[in-house]
This record gives sequence, structure tokens and C-alpha cells, in this order.
Amino acid sequence: MNKDELRWMLSELTEKNAVIRGYAQMALECDHPEWAMKYIFSIIQHIDKLTVLTSIITDLYLTGKDDGCDTGDAAALASIAARAESIKLH
Repeated sequence: MNKDELRWMLSELTEKNAVIRGYAQMALECDHPEWAMKYIFSIIQHIDKLTVLTSIITDLYLTGKDDGCDTGDAAALASIAARAESIKLH
């Protein structure tokens, strides 16, 4: 991955954080229990997305491996892709 991809992931983290904050505020101000629950479920979904992005960044940038590609790196990237696919980012 290059710096532009990392910047994109970090901007996604920032955006998801803002969305969670907004949903939390709406859940606090909502006077209808069903709508409050919908906001809470949305918050949980966005936290799951944040977890996936954080995991991807950690796997790609903090594993301590060299930048060279070997079969271990290919397997790690396949695992990351599978996790990212399981939770849509948008």
C-alpha cells in the first residue's frame, strides 16, 4: 500500500468517527425508543467498520515485515481482503 491508500483509510476512520458521534447525539435526543434503537444499531455497525479498518492498517503497516512480497504477505493480504469484504465500508 502507498501513502495515498493509507490517507484514504485514515480519512475513512475520521469520517466513521464523525458519523458515530452524530448517531450518538441523535440517539440521546430522540424521544422515540424504536428510533433510538435504530441509531444504536447504526453505531454498532460503524464501530465494526472502524475495527476492520484499524485491523487492516495494523496488518499492513505495523507487522514489522519488509516491503517485499512473499507467500506470507500474499496470504496476509488475502485475509485482509476477506475481512474487508465481510463488512462494506460504505
